[in-house]
Amino acid sequence: MFDLLKKKLSSFVSSLTKKQEEKPAEPVLEAAPQPVAPSVEEKSVKPGPQPPSEEPKQVANEEKKEVSKPVEAPKAVSKQVEEPGQALEVEEKKEVAQKPVEKPRELPTPKPVQEIKKLVPDVPPAPKEEKQRELAPKLGILTKLRSAFTNEITISDKETEELFGELEIALLESDVTFDTAQFLVADLKRRLVGKKVRKDRVQDEIRAEVGAALLQTLSSAKPVDVVELVRVRKKEGSPFVILFVGPNGAGKTTTIAKIAYLLKNSGCTPVISASDTFRAAALEQAIHHGEKLGVRVIRQSYGADPAAVAFDAVSHAKSVGADCVLIDTAGRQETNVNLVKEMEKINRVVKPDLKVFVGEAVSGNALVEQVKKFNEAIGIDALVLTKLDCDAKGGNSLSIAYETKLPVMFLGTGQSYDELIPFNPDYIVQKVLAA
Repeated sequence: MFDLLKKKLSSFVSSLTKKQEEKPAEPVLEAAPQPVAPSVEEKSVKPGPQPPSEEPKQVANEEKKEVSKPVEAPKAVSKQVEEPGQALEVEEKKEVAQKPVEKPRELPTPKPVQEIKKLVPDVPPAPKEEKQRELAPKLGILTKLRSAFTNEITISDKETEELFGELEIALLESDVTFDTAQFLVADLKRRLVGKKVRKDRVQDEIRAEVGAALLQTLSSAKPVDVVELVRVRKKEGSPFVILFVGPNGAGKTTTIAKIAYLLKNSGCTPVISASDTFRAAALEQAIHHGEKLGVRVIRQSYGADPAAVAFDAVSHAKSVGADCVLIDTAGRQETNVNLVKEMEKINRVVKPDLKVFVGEAVSGNALVEQVKKFNEAIGIDALVLTKLDCDAKGGNSLSIAYETKLPVMFLGTGQSYDELIPFNPDYIVQKVLAA
């Protein structure tokens, strides 16, 4: 009996071992002829559990096969391509591959210049019209009828209205103040209205009258010859002292160097007083000009009393027998009360023989107000207008002559020492009339 049980157990164990050996060989799918994933219906009918990793492996293998499959441009788009982006890319490549290459377009050869000139008619360029200011009245009909029987015409008030309007604009454009322009126009009316002139000389007669009115205004102040004044004082044995004042940046130090150059070339011995102890590099600038000109410069340190420096310069000039003392001062505006008082102190201590205002010719009507304020403080004797080379018309000299009655000594026309010309009324009149 034990033998029978032993045989059955051995047969049962052997059957179990055979099942364990045969079990891994059943799910092998690589040997299947069609590697297609089973449908949902087949899964439900087919007994037994299915391994979960089989279906993703088959899908992955199919995607790898589809992606790795090369796309040929001339062939049609494959139906297996399910993504729209890939299909569009294949179609674009197909169109690019099939599009023929265009040849570059040949440009026509240009015609020679001679043939082009034959086609274009010879039209002369239009001349540029240069607008010039005419100083002539608009003659009325009666005046023209009367002039038909005589060579002379009489200028009436109505005929000169437009003329005087244009002249007033020209004066204002030349930096003449409004009050001065009105005065000059009124003076010209008295000169021209009712005057008989020749028909062929109306323009010349009016221009001559305008120039005469301007010259009379500029000549109302007595001119100042600084070289002659220094020579006269030299005979007396004492130095001639000149005090230079004016606003900031007007060019006082450069003007002093120019006048020192003029006096030295005229046989005089000038001395420069560096009394501008406020502005940075003012002392160095005065020393630089003195070394170039061979002129002695009296100076102290920055922050020193300007009146004390000027007093030392006058004392030095007396001791060495110098002919002239040129006192430089710091630039100041007429609205600064403290600086104006400092200027008054220098004037009291030194008691200069000539007080010169240095101003810019390009400052326009503001120059007249500055001169008035400085004149009220210390009493100005003469002026020097600088920077006339900066497109200045010089018309503010007319305003100064009419409103302040002060003369202009020199005109600065550049930075060189010799670019300081004596004031010439005819020169100013020509610049104003050319405006």
